[in-house]
Amino acid sequence: MWKTENEKVLWIDFARFLSILAVLIDHTKGILYESEAVQSAFFYSVAAFFFLAGMTSFYSLRRRKVEESVVGWTVRRLWRIIAPYLVAVAVCQYVRGGFSWSFYEFILWVLNFSLEGQFYFVLIYLQLVVLSPFLYLVTVYVGKRRAHWFWRALYLAAVGGISVFCVEDTFIMDTYGGGRYLFGGTYLFLFVLGMAAAQLEIELKGKKEALIALCISLASLGASLTFLLKDGFALDEAFFGWKLRVNPPGITLTVYSLTVLASAFALCGLVLFIKNRPLERLFRAAAWLGKYTLYVFLYHMIILEGLLPRLPLPADLPRGILAVVYMTAMVGIPVAGKVLYDRVRRALMAGFAPKRPLSSP
Repeated sequence: MWKTENEKVLWIDFARFLSILAVLIDHTKGILYESEAVQSAFFYSVAAFFFLAGMTSFYSLRRRKVEESVVGWTVRRLWRIIAPYLVAVAVCQYVRGGFSWSFYEFILWVLNFSLEGQFYFVLIYLQLVVLSPFLYLVTVYVGKRRAHWFWRALYLAAVGGISVFCVEDTFIMDTYGGGRYLFGGTYLFLFVLGMAAAQLEIELKGKKEALIALCISLASLGASLTFLLKDGFALDEAFFGWKLRVNPPGITLTVYSLTVLASAFALCGLVLFIKNRPLERLFRAAAWLGKYTLYVFLYHMIILEGLLPRLPLPADLPRGILAVVYMTAMVGIPVAGKVLYDRVRRALMAGFAPKRPLSSP
């Protein structure tokens, strides 16, 4: 199914795109729509992100070069999110502070992870990155044992128990959702589950298999979504109270999120097997946008609350057109900023690169 390493993670980038769209739809309730059911249908976003983060961490650790130490890998991965986070805090603080900036307040906001509601994600992710090398070793060890399915189930059950313990009996700081708890509570379970899924190397062998997988995953998605909407997280409340429902996710949302990811995986396989060029280009464009989800995630609320209300849009603008304007701005501005930064950085680095001496005639 996957001809290259890039194609291997193509479905991950596509799933990231679906997840960031879910974040934007969730956060525009009251602006673009009013339905509680619509919002609930897109609650899967952050759970999906952490599952996918577990997969990419597993692949990254497996590709780690011999000369790079575990500490070096960890520092590199930490800096990949710390640097954008610091810039995002500075920008959001400047805008939220009435276009003024204080270094003292900047340090406080950086350490609090609460200037923007979504910054709790960074706090959880930093903890999981530090934990990743250990989780990788355990995941690989368990996967190589005899009766590995039994040991995997036992391993995941243990991690699930630890995740619930973190929600019930730990507290880090007063931030949003899973950021309050050690390792993000049940986000730890989803991260490890993503690592385990990456180790399995699941592939679809042909168009027919991909179509069957898509039908099964969509049927599962429909069933789990129907249960979510009808049950309203009553199952989770019966077991865990109000702490484990949406953020961090309980059983209902975890199962639903996994069916969304399974559907994205099967759809990716089917698109690649069909070999329809316009459809594949559309799919790859969505996957390309999925590479920039971190930046959309960091900046979308400041765009939603600080920029878009200032636009001179007609009051009677149809909701459909308004949705296109809002989604384009919240996705396009962060992506364009990152692309521009990368191009300027490459140009500057090329300018500082040592020049090759001219060869003598």
